Amino acid sequence: MPINQPRLMLDITNTIFELSDDVTPKRDDKTGAQKMDRETGLPLWTAPIYGRGRSAGKKWNAVFNITVVSADKPAAEEGDQVVPLDLEALPWVSEQNGRSRNGVAFKAMGLDVVSAPMTTVPVAA
Repeated sequence: MPINQPRLMLDITNTIFELSDDVTPKRDDKTGAQKMDRETGLPLWTAPIYGRGRSAGKKWNAVFNITVVSADKPAAEEGDQVVPLDLEALPWVSEQNGRSRNGVAFKAMGLDVVSAPMTTVPVAA
């Protein structure tokens, strides 16, 4: 990230996040090696997230990936309610074959597990 670019930190006050699949290492397309964060040198992980919330009185929901910067794989498992730490939006633009593409990537410095899904315990007869 260029030094002069401001960090776009997200307010997640009215948002609930749930891990929608397993956390996996973020891999380099060419080498298959796990990618490392340019700023910290720590490994990058992909966390598929289901988010839902309210903004200005309107409900919303979305499924998206958050790149997590962490020395170890985040302990969250599929179905866990989580809070992304220092969630940041990263707008991007790329050009391939004369076509411009753009979007927003999301990066967090960790995932805190808020609650795990309840498991059913067999009732003795």
